[in-house]
Amino acid sequence: LAAALRLDALRSSHPIQVPIAHAEEVEEVFDAISYCKGGSVVKMIRAVLGKTAFQQGLADYMHKYQYSNTETFHLWDAWELASKMPIGEMMKSWTEQMGFPLLTVVDEKWEDKSVTLTVKQSWFLSDGSELKPDEAKTWCIPIMTCTAAGVQSDMTWMREETAQVTIPLNAASDWVKLNANQEVPMRVCYSKTMIDRLSGGISSMSSPADRAGLLADSYALVKSGAMKPEVLLKLLSSYESETDCIVWESIESVLGGLHSVMSDDDAMAANFSNFAKKIVINLTNVVSWDASPSDEHLTSLLRGAMVRLLSKFCAEDANVVNEAKTRFQKFLENPDDVVALPSDMRGSVFAIILKSGGIKEYESVLSYFETATDSAERRHVFSSLGYAPDLKLKLRTLEWALSGVVKLQDCFYPMGAVGRSSRGGRDISWKFYQNNFEKIKGMIGKGSPSLMDACIVNCCGAFCSKSKADEIDAFFTENPLPSSSRKITQMTENMRANGQFLEKLQGSELTKDAFWSSL
Repeated sequence: LAAALRLDALRSSHPIQVPIAHAEEVEEVFDAISYCKGGSVVKMIRAVLGKTAFQQGLADYMHKYQYSNTETFHLWDAWELASKMPIGEMMKSWTEQMGFPLLTVVDEKWEDKSVTLTVKQSWFLSDGSELKPDEAKTWCIPIMTCTAAGVQSDMTWMREETAQVTIPLNAASDWVKLNANQEVPMRVCYSKTMIDRLSGGISSMSSPADRAGLLADSYALVKSGAMKPEVLLKLLSSYESETDCIVWESIESVLGGLHSVMSDDDAMAANFSNFAKKIVINLTNVVSWDASPSDEHLTSLLRGAMVRLLSKFCAEDANVVNEAKTRFQKFLENPDDVVALPSDMRGSVFAIILKSGGIKEYESVLSYFETATDSAERRHVFSSLGYAPDLKLKLRTLEWALSGVVKLQDCFYPMGAVGRSSRGGRDISWKFYQNNFEKIKGMIGKGSPSLMDACIVNCCGAFCSKSKADEIDAFFTENPLPSSSRKITQMTENMRANGQFLEKLQGSELTKDAFWSSL
């Protein structure tokens, strides 16, 4: 869902259903929007229909057309027959037009036992650009709600631009969340009263999907200009005691997004890093570095997230560095010792070692690549080498990626590590791509547009400014890559949106030390 909403919030997006004029267009069109948004829309149908009608309609469809070709509407018809719900009407709005809705609470009437909300839908764009009159869109939206008492049984269908929803309350101070369990691919913008209630109710919000979705929506709304940055940071501070892996995925995404944008402002970046460290370091009290035989799968995932976050925000913390060095040394002495350094934390530990070291540590990590026989293990080296602070080592990593030692299909991983590592890293990776454009183009050829897309995004995609987006657009105008044109457009549109986002942050209270002290 996160990947789908990120791409589908761009003007350069496309509908799930797209006509294919030429065979070579297939690989370009079948991207995260087609797969991830498509899956999210099916998840929405499952929530609307319920398990029984969903499975019955799917079974009837498979049986009826088991020896036939079908069109999309045949599946909608099967679900409609099984449920007696307007699935065809709903799905037409979700699959045949690009984008997704923003649901905004424009009025609210709180009473002791209920609240009546007036909501308005509009096309959500990540850059917050103003819509022209002919760009107005509406979706057929199933509005599901929840409170501290749980998910409400009544569902409201929203077919017009505005609708009213009445939700029962257990107490006048209850919080209310729209899009219960994040079943519908959309964003929700709450009033200040509602966001304050939700912030105070994080601990009583039983669904991890709701806690994660509230944070993800708020981040997207801040980027678009629909919410103040101060509100997001105060909301984020409410997650300090979070223990669920699914929610930490959202926290990690938001922290990473804010970090990449704020890195262009030294003072703001320093304050944010201290704030992020305070949140991240609490995670070490939830899950330890060492695995236990009784750990569940989600606990293992949470441990991996913890070490990734420590490598990003706590790589200068003495305790974190010492822990990483101890485990790294044991690993070098015995690479088969999966207890000291399990596979899911190797890339992050390598990054900590590289950030705090120099040429010696760089050579140690590189030497592991030469002995590793598994491609997944080599990928840990690819994803970390670029974090060495020395610009000469960054350039060496980029040159190594194209030397022939690294398999062609893996060359973009070291590029991405350099590009994401720092401002200096993204500058040198962009310059490297320009200087080696013909070489990269010749190596990849026409056989794999997706590999060229990956090289472009990993070498050029980390900037946060309109001027850099213009520069990159100008380069590809002079050096066209038709099969990558959609990816380039999406990338530079996202850069401009991030540039606008940075300007919004620089015009907010986040530039003041007093604000950060208040969190």
